[in-house]
Amino acid sequence: MSKTTLKLNGSTVVPVDTIRRIKPLSDDDRTRAGEKLSVDTSRFQSRVEFADGTSKLIAETIDELKGQGVGLVNVGADRFVPAINIRSAEAFTKADADKLAEKGFTLSKTFRSRVETTAGQVLSLATAEQIMQRRAKALDGAGEGPKPQTA
Repeated sequence: MSKTTLKLNGSTVVPVDTIRRIKPLSDDDRTRAGEKLSVDTSRFQSRVEFADGTSKLIAETIDELKGQGVGLVNVGADRFVPAINIRSAEAFTKADADKLAEKGFTLSKTFRSRVETTAGQVLSLATAEQIMQRRAKALDGAGEGPKPQTA
């Protein structure tokens, strides 16, 4: 069973169902965030985006978050969604992309699915079937430590 909370920055505990997505920070991301926020961002490894649109820089890596027992699903482009948040996934069609373009959105990638989560919708580079397979695998492995090696 997957945990329902995550500890961020060593002390803040947040409910997993409020997390829309998590993305590792690149060196460029850290530099831009440091300039924008006027703080030293060297200790931060990832950025968490919440359902309400806010985000938080965190010191934990994706592997450290997984180590807390929360299964994470890679939806492509180094973006991760908590597996327990995923409700459904469906194909993202050219018609869907055209509707977004009409509203002024520019898509820089070719998305294959739309993933419904408890924290809002996320577009994915993976197919709907791949998302659901990754979800099942993440839920099966969540909360388990490293597998013992057998001789």
